[in-house]
Amino acid sequence: MIHKISPLSKSFFGLAFVTASVILSSCSDSEISSSDIPEISQAIFVVPEGYSYEPYKQHAPSSIFYVDVNEKVRVWGIYAINDDFIPTDQSTDLYSSHRLVLDDKESGASYIYCSFDSPGVHDVYFETIDHVGDTLRSYANIYVGSPTSILLQSPANGYNQVDGKNPNGLELSWQIYGVDSWESSTCRLFASYNVLELWESPLGVVDCTNPVELIGELDPDYNENGKKIDHSTENSTIYWGIQVIVKNESGNEERIRSDVFNFSTKLRNNGKAIIEVPIVSQFSQYPEKSKLTGAFISASGDTLSKITATNTNSIIQRTLQPQSNLKIVVCDTIRTEFGCSFMTVDLAPSTKTITDTLFLQDVVKPNMLPVSTEILTNDNIRFYILDNGTGVNASKISAIMGRDTLQTNFEDNTLSIPNTCKSECNLYIIAEDYARNKTPDVYWKVSVQGKESYITGPFTKIGGEK
Repeated sequence: MIHKISPLSKSFFGLAFVTASVILSSCSDSEISSSDIPEISQAIFVVPEGYSYEPYKQHAPSSIFYVDVNEKVRVWGIYAINDDFIPTDQSTDLYSSHRLVLDDKESGASYIYCSFDSPGVHDVYFETIDHVGDTLRSYANIYVGSPTSILLQSPANGYNQVDGKNPNGLELSWQIYGVDSWESSTCRLFASYNVLELWESPLGVVDCTNPVELIGELDPDYNENGKKIDHSTENSTIYWGIQVIVKNESGNEERIRSDVFNFSTKLRNNGKAIIEVPIVSQFSQYPEKSKLTGAFISASGDTLSKITATNTNSIIQRTLQPQSNLKIVVCDTIRTEFGCSFMTVDLAPSTKTITDTLFLQDVVKPNMLPVSTEILTNDNIRFYILDNGTGVNASKISAIMGRDTLQTNFEDNTLSIPNTCKSECNLYIIAEDYARNKTPDVYWKVSVQGKESYITGPFTKIGGEK
């Protein structure tokens, strides 16, 4: 909001204008009117802390501002002449003194930097005393709002025991946080069989504070490709979420989406359970060059089913009796650095369980050794760099001899570098695999003896050895 000073009580700038007018009027018959006197006004702005331009260039003055908890802002008092705002550094002649007061914090400057660590309403006023002693105050309120969030509650994410016929309806519930007393909220429910289309599938506006009942059969007869679904082997998964629209008293809106939850219907079978286990060798460059072996093992230690796959990026599916503490163990018998991984799950009757991805991870450092410890001095130095996991990342290999970085060539697990040593040198080779496991932090010694050179090591760094 812009506040103005009466033209009859102008500051120094206004008085100077009047004096000039009086002098001019002695040479003519014209009269001075109040419209000839510049009118000074002031306003309060709240802008982001990092905003470096004059605030009126991109922001509007007001008596009410809305900011978020911990948002860093600058509260700014700005002057205008005849309703045209002027830069801060050009306004110093307009007043005798001024102050900007935010709650109990006072500043004699034109702005205050601040942030607020809790929701609430804060008072600010901008006070100006002109050169004839008149006072002008501009007032504003800063509403500090809580961050709005949505917590989906039930059914629990991934719940897979919903009756597909849904005779009694299914309750969906959530909790909205951070809607302040000066804000209103509207909620919309979204649900879809296709997670990629979820936010394009609104079911309607719902009460933000109360759960809803999802009614109607949840098992469709046909999938998105028009193929009839066999519900004895396939369940239906429904994805859902809530969007809340929060509006403050100025009409400004904020739209927040929840996380996406899903639930699945039970199978229409004889009570057996289906389990799917996605398996991935993390960062593997050649998943087809691996071989998976493993087993589904009961809580009592019995092997219920063996696992064999030639590609480590696989989905393993089995139909088993419902049980608790089923253990799934998977190993890579060719890329041995991936080792083994396992997980434990519970299987309920007539359910299809898709587990979290079971990752095989390479945590073993690459090995390195010289192809030969005796070479002709004019030949390249060659090292084997071996990794039986994700593989050596050629772009991460470097070699340093003394203080020189050497050119490297890596092919067929062999690193080749020029021998630039003239007498005795320390050689550092750094390499890593695609899982970011680095070779051991060691160095080698290269000794040149005429036409032959010798490589010894590896040695560990001691006392800052370089």
